[in-house]
Amino acid sequence: MSEIRVVLALARNDFSYFFRTKWLMAILLSLNLSDMLVVAFVYNGIMKIDYLIIFIPGIIIMGLFAASLDTGRRIWLALREGVIQYELSLPVQTHGVVVAYLLAGGAAALVYASSLMVIALIVLPASAIWSAFMLLPFLFILAMGLAGIAATLAAIASTHGEFFFAFQNIVQMALLTLSTVYYPLEEIQKFLPPLLVTVVAANPLSLATEALRQYTFNGAPIELSLLANIFLTSSLFAIVGGFAYLGALRQIRVKGKL
Repeated sequence: MSEIRVVLALARNDFSYFFRTKWLMAILLSLNLSDMLVVAFVYNGIMKIDYLIIFIPGIIIMGLFAASLDTGRRIWLALREGVIQYELSLPVQTHGVVVAYLLAGGAAALVYASSLMVIALIVLPASAIWSAFMLLPFLFILAMGLAGIAATLAAIASTHGEFFFAFQNIVQMALLTLSTVYYPLEEIQKFLPPLLVTVVAANPLSLATEALRQYTFNGAPIELSLLANIFLTSSLFAIVGGFAYLGALRQIRVKGKL
């Protein structure tokens, strides 16, 4: 029980750190709101399709993604500044530290995405508001999975900050480009080869975006298969990231540094 309290204390500390970086919150919010209130409306006026109902749910997932990736920056700073060594000296097992950071990353990203969802519901009223609440646990799992990706990058590039941010930008661009955040799958199929279309369809960002579009803003009945796919793909990211970060922490326990 005492170890669980330590894990929750570490998670709470990292969770609060995300919201203490006011400059980061201001930048993220300004970018997401400009996309929602400017880009989406402008594109909606020049496209034949209803781009608002396509892009605004995508903005929510983009915000979730950006907030989740910030977990990697916090982990990288903790590795560089010796905070991890202190945390490993606490009465907690190594995997407990990993779980704490993944929980904090998922929670921070979910709170941030929820704030964007509230704004989106004002701009684009939902057809099924209850679906938004039903999706929150799955968005939390997705956020933990994305935090796992960030943990992997932080563990790989823990000694060179410039590498971490380069890796982060590459991963962010790849996952966002090969997703349905910007356009529905029906449009993407017209331009990409079948193999890439399969990758886009399996991308958890695509699955979460489609869930918001169909269930929350279109009011379609929730399909358990899509929710299961979000859970499975997101869990895979979280597991891979957790083991990568765990390996880095075990190396610190043995050598005192990476």
